[in-house]
Amino acid sequence: MEGKVGNVFETQFHYTVHKNSNNTSVQQNPSQTNSPNTVGSSISLIPKDVKDKSVNHILRNSGIAAGIGVAILTPVVILASKGKFPKLSNYINKKLQKVTTKLNELREKPQMTNAEMVYLNSLQKTNKTLNSIKGLLLNSGPLKDVLFDKTLRKIGLGKVCNKITGFFERMALKMTSIAYKSSNDAFALMKDVFSQTNKSLLNSKTSSKVETINGVSKTVSEWAQLAEEKLQKMDTIYDAFRPKSVAKRNRWLGNQFEGLGDVVFDKTYGNLKQFLTTPKSWTSFITEDLVAPTKIKYSRNILRSKKMITNTHSDVSKELETLVSNIENSLDLTNKQSLNLLKRIKKAVGLYNLNNSSQSKQEIVSEINNILKESTSILEGEGSKYSQVTSRKIKKTLGNIRYIVDSDKKGELEEVMEIYKHILPDQKYFELKRSSKKMREALNHATDTEADKFVDKMRDLKSGSAISDVGFGLLFPLGSTAVAMSMADTKEKKRSVGLNFGIPLFVGLATSMWGTIAMLAAGPSMALGLVTSTITNQICSRIDNSLKKKDAEKLSAQTNSQPATKA
Repeated sequence: MEGKVGNVFETQFHYTVHKNSNNTSVQQNPSQTNSPNTVGSSISLIPKDVKDKSVNHILRNSGIAAGIGVAILTPVVILASKGKFPKLSNYINKKLQKVTTKLNELREKPQMTNAEMVYLNSLQKTNKTLNSIKGLLLNSGPLKDVLFDKTLRKIGLGKVCNKITGFFERMALKMTSIAYKSSNDAFALMKDVFSQTNKSLLNSKTSSKVETINGVSKTVSEWAQLAEEKLQKMDTIYDAFRPKSVAKRNRWLGNQFEGLGDVVFDKTYGNLKQFLTTPKSWTSFITEDLVAPTKIKYSRNILRSKKMITNTHSDVSKELETLVSNIENSLDLTNKQSLNLLKRIKKAVGLYNLNNSSQSKQEIVSEINNILKESTSILEGEGSKYSQVTSRKIKKTLGNIRYIVDSDKKGELEEVMEIYKHILPDQKYFELKRSSKKMREALNHATDTEADKFVDKMRDLKSGSAISDVGFGLLFPLGSTAVAMSMADTKEKKRSVGLNFGIPLFVGLATSMWGTIAMLAAGPSMALGLVTSTITNQICSRIDNSLKKKDAEKLSAQTNSQPATKA
């Protein structure tokens, strides 16, 4: 099953998420088929006070039901959020590291006492429990999302689900476009400054002066012409980050992820017994494991073009460290062979980060090739603890490390800046350096947004996250506000509830939802929602107090204007 899913995913999911969405039928309530005259006459027979009580009764009951639902489901929603209890996750990770360290120390001993054997057994059980908890935290999100999505589609709300998910997908695309808009502006500005500089150099008094750069001698005008050629080459490469190319990539990714929710459902609820009794199937992030091969391929296409424009050693080091961290999170570090594998990877990457010479490049590529060959017995051999999906993910990440190192060289921008450093006055050079730095940072931000945040957002949306986020997000404010409103017995009290409770709550949730749309992490998004909710509460509270004061003054004036009653 796992092998089949992995192979299918590497090309394209052949599931259709919304299989029955077009066949959904809505039955009309017989009570709503009355003619307008009949309905009008029936309503006119209901006294106003009875109608008000009925409305309040409906509001109260629906609010209480929603409140109970929220009380039960809120812990699940919190666990399923991207942050997943940051403090708890950090605590578990730290504990796992300590336990793993102790386990490895004991295993390296040639002999162990009985007490140490007992301690080793205890540590192994602790490690298994912590990994199980970590797995639950990781997978509670997709498990909740796919179940909620399936449930709504079963009851005929497929079209609603499609519209909600479509809205969030468009927002994710919009945020990616905004990131690239900043990058495009920065690139256009840099290009203009560089072109003006090149023209100036061609007509300068020093144009015939000979400068030697990296053993190559040319006149200043020849270096300026070369800088202009490289600038035009950058402009051509930059087409990969203009709207048409970005939109084309985004559509491809959406097609690749189509049906992800169905695959997750089939691997979990569809085969529940096997899922629950096979820890390796749920102690790693299910959806991330499934999309990893496509994410690596997608990111590589983006980074290939970016590196041709700009590629510093610092950028490469960060990229390699991220990939090593991904491998570390996927490996079973209680296994001695897996631990040694990780140590070799870290050592090779660490040496390359310190020295990225051509010799060290050849050495690390050779070492990664050896690791890939030897990892087969660990990841896929008889008795391996790794699923086919996880094994494939680790090997593809190793291959990506090899590719990054093998293709590592300066970008066109770095080569142009090296030319300018030799042929321009310091003040002018630093002016251009600031412009190039601004462009580099904007492009790095845009490519990171698309290659990482956008992919993760699409992964979650195709698993049904938008449906559950909107469902639970609206359930709480609607339910709790309905309860409070229904319990207020006067117009003034209802207004006060709306100002002090309803509006701040909706503003906070709307801001938090905007953070989700903007692809912010859960922590910052929730913090932003809390801040806006608090500020809104303060404003609305003052408005409410002002209105209460005016009501009191109006009531006092009416009382004083009434003639005094005779004794």
